[in-house]
Amino acid sequence: MKTRKNSLLRWVAMIELVLGAYDLMNGLMSAFVLITDLEGVTASFTESGVEFSVPILVISVAITCIGGLIMVLAGAMGMIFASIPGKQKLPLYCGYGLFAFVILSAVIQIAFMGAGLPLSMLLSLVLHGLYMWGAVKNKKELEAGV
Repeated sequence: MKTRKNSLLRWVAMIELVLGAYDLMNGLMSAFVLITDLEGVTASFTESGVEFSVPILVISVAITCIGGLIMVLAGAMGMIFASIPGKQKLPLYCGYGLFAFVILSAVIQIAFMGAGLPLSMLLSLVLHGLYMWGAVKNKKELEAGV
């Protein structure tokens, strides 16, 4: 009986795809709320006593949308190109993009929004690290098989 082997890259890519779709959906819904009811959002923040500015809200929503889109693309690339010889570098490049975006996002959050080192950044680095490890392992396996 032949067993089917699923690589680490495929599993992590599937997680990236699902979490990226969730982030993209949240970002788009937040953008819709900001576009349609900006006065209500500002009134809600003012009532709760939270200091904010509209550009920071827009930047935050943009980061969420772009991050979700990058995660969806990386997840799709990892799942599609995980077993195609000659295309093993595409998931690796997506992994580089994921790392660059997480670091850029953390820098923006710390510098402009006054946040500390977010725990979500550490979790993202672990998840994207697993993606990169799977992509490198997959690349070596495909190159060894050719």
